[in-house]
Amino acid sequence: MKKIIASVLAVLILFTACGKETVGTDYDFSSVIDETVRQVVNAAPSPMHDSIYGEWSVINAAICNADVPQSWFDAYYENLCAVLMDSDGVLSATKNTEYSRTIIALSAIGKNPSNTAGYDLFAHYMTIDEISKQGISGVIFALIALDCKDYPLPKDSDVTREDLIDYILEKEYDGGGWAIIGDTADVDITAQVLQALAPHTDDEKVAAAVERAIALLSARQNDDGGFYAWKGINSQTTAQVIIALTSLGINPRTDERFIKNDGWTGSFIMKYYLNDGSFCHTIGNGSDPMATDQCLQALISIKMLDNGQGSFYDFT
Repeated sequence: MKKIIASVLAVLILFTACGKETVGTDYDFSSVIDETVRQVVNAAPSPMHDSIYGEWSVINAAICNADVPQSWFDAYYENLCAVLMDSDGVLSATKNTEYSRTIIALSAIGKNPSNTAGYDLFAHYMTIDEISKQGISGVIFALIALDCKDYPLPKDSDVTREDLIDYILEKEYDGGGWAIIGDTADVDITAQVLQALAPHTDDEKVAAAVERAIALLSARQNDDGGFYAWKGINSQTTAQVIIALTSLGINPRTDERFIKNDGWTGSFIMKYYLNDGSFCHTIGNGSDPMATDQCLQALISIKMLDNGQGSFYDFT
C-alpha cells in the first residue's frame, strides 16, 4: 500500500512540475502573463540590482502594463541608487552587461541612465575593449541598451554603433550563427545576437547575417517546437528564440519555418509553466526565477507583436 501511495505522489509531483498541456498557435497568453507578473512581484516585494528578481523582472512588469504598484518600481530604483552610491558607481569590473541590463531597466521605468544617483552608466561604454571584456555578450547587450531608446554614445567615447555591429559580424561562425565558445554556433547566443541586430537590418551585411542565423535556428528546431542547447533541452533557449523572432517582426504563430510537426515555440514554452505562476528551467524540476523571467519576456514579446506594439526592447 505504501508503494502505491508513493507512486501516486510521485506522479502528482511530476505533473505539477511539468506545466500545462500543449497549446495551439491561437492561444491567448494574457492570463499567463498576468499570473506570472503577480507571482514575481510577490516573490520579490523589493527588487534589487540583480540578474534574478532584479532588472529583468522590473523590465517585464514595466513594459507589459501589468497592474503593479508604482511603489514596487520606486523600491527598485531606490535600491539601485543605494548600490551605486555604496560602490562609487561601479557595478562590475569585468561584466559590462551589468551596466547594459541596468540601462535597459531604467529606460523601461522612465528613469535617466545618464544620471542615476549622480552616475552616468554610459560612462562604461568608452572603449570596445571595456565593452567586450566578457566577450560577445557585452557587445550584444551594449547595442541593445543603446538602441532601446536610441541613446547616443558618450561624446568622448572611442566606440560607435558601427564598431559594435562590426565586432558582432566578425564573430559569426561559418554557416551562420554565433557562440561564446566551441566549434559550432549556439542557439542562445545566436538568438541574442538577432535581438541586438534587429534594428540594423537596413545594412546589407547585417541582413545577410540575420538570414543565415534564421535558417540555422529553423534547422536546429526540434519537432516539439523547442531547441537543444547546452547539452540538454530547457525553456530558456526557446524563450530567447521567441524574443529574437519577434524583434525581427517574424511571427512564431504563423511562420512555417518555426512551426514543426508536433509544436511551435509558444506551445513548447507552456510545457514549462507551473501551477504557481512560474516557469521551470527543465521538465521535472521546480520553479526557477531566471527561467520565469525569460519565459515571461518571451510571452510578452508575442503579445506585443500580436498587438502591433513593436519589439520587446524598443522603448522609443
